[in-house]
Amino acid sequence: MWFGAGREAYARRSSPYNRAVPKIHPTAVLHGEIELADDVEIGPYCVLNGRIRLGAGCGLVAGVHLQGTLSAGAGNIFYPGCAIGFAPQDKGFPFHKDGAGTVIGDGNIFREQVTVHRATRDDRPTRIGDRNYFMACSHAAHDVQIGNDCVFANNTLFAGHAEVGDRVVTGGGAGVHQFVRIGRGAMLGGLCGASKDVCPFFTLSATNYIGGFNRIGMRRGGFSSAEIDLVREMYGIIVRSRLPFSQRVARLETLAGQPLADEFIAFVKGSKRGISTRHGRATGARGGSGAEGE
Repeated sequence: MWFGAGREAYARRSSPYNRAVPKIHPTAVLHGEIELADDVEIGPYCVLNGRIRLGAGCGLVAGVHLQGTLSAGAGNIFYPGCAIGFAPQDKGFPFHKDGAGTVIGDGNIFREQVTVHRATRDDRPTRIGDRNYFMACSHAAHDVQIGNDCVFANNTLFAGHAEVGDRVVTGGGAGVHQFVRIGRGAMLGGLCGASKDVCPFFTLSATNYIGGFNRIGMRRGGFSSAEIDLVREMYGIIVRSRLPFSQRVARLETLAGQPLADEFIAFVKGSKRGISTRHGRATGARGGSGAEGE
């Protein structure tokens, strides 16, 4: 990365007890209440505005725009063209309203042209967890909640208020509808759309169509054979069964008392948008009665 030797004006504001100062390129613009850890590096033509805090080891490569209120932990890297913390794409939202802002954890990578918008709410920020990888042109809209250790391929789009669990993987161009929940360990194929919730460890292979479950991801995540078999059984109940959806949930509840089963039961019963099963668009044609949306 190309960085200057640091800005003298900022160095004068730094603590006299610490000789290290952030490296800020002379063309960068900082305005507002900016708090930078001593080893932060800010490259050419970056713009930081508002109330912003960047933790140790953060780096802005070039042409990055950050808008407060925004807090980012340690080791986050922002590539050229990132725009983080700007107002929601909501015509009724006042442009200058801060709301609860944007909170980013540690060790995230934001590749070129990634956008993350701040919250509309005053009580809960848009939140990005730890060690997530956002590939180029990914978008997380206002009020989105994203867990840890996720990988989002190019052009992945999360609409407002979407919730994403840990270790979720998406293919390029995947899209998630507003308020939809993606359970931990789930996978979304390229160009797939989810307008219904996707259960933990399930794989979405077409719009609202579950094609299988993430056995390989579970093995890599250290799950036992018994736990993988349990998810296989729950996949059969939720996805492959032809019973009315309420009866599928009742069968799922017979497995209660096991941590993974309890997680599934809570996820399914907590759904407000319905659960993706096999009544989506596998080949472009609608199938099934849509009972799983009840």
